[in-house]
Amino acid sequence: MYRVGMGPERMHSINKEAIKTDLRPATEKDWLSISVLLATVFDSPYEARLVEKLRRDGDMAMELVAVDDGGCYAYIAFAKMLAPQGVWSLSPVAVQQARQGNGVGSEVIRQSLDEARQADANAVIVLGDPDYYGRFGFSLQAAQNLMTPFAQKLTMLYPIAPGTGGMRAAVSYPAAFFQD
Repeated sequence: MYRVGMGPERMHSINKEAIKTDLRPATEKDWLSISVLLATVFDSPYEARLVEKLRRDGDMAMELVAVDDGGCYAYIAFAKMLAPQGVWSLSPVAVQQARQGNGVGSEVIRQSLDEARQADANAVIVLGDPDYYGRFGFSLQAAQNLMTPFAQKLTMLYPIAPGTGGMRAAVSYPAAFFQD
């Protein structure tokens, strides 16, 4: 079962003076720091295993990190969906607990969606809290015609290419999403 780490239980009020977050592509040298971040932010090893399996299977579309002297403090990944062609899945996003609540997560999501557009993703799917992800342009309505193995009421689409909002398609996730 797929879980989301930025649901209502993890949301905080956002400080209007959000910290500027500089993202860069993750490298193999970041992988240990990313695993530590995922292990501390999420309640189970699911997300860390998901990321490792997506990498191993060649299903990772993009990984971005924000780092400082203490290592990786924010991370976001996008998986390549098997179908529809050119659609990515945002999975997962994580922010070090000490930095949550000041806009870092929001900034990471906004910047990464810009990167997804520049990388020619057609659309991005996310499974999560509609109130949280809706403020970034993800829409339940845009995803209403998608046939997905996950909860429809939590499946949102961020359309990028013309015609992707409201498209009718069967969604096929990489095998990593169905791990034990």
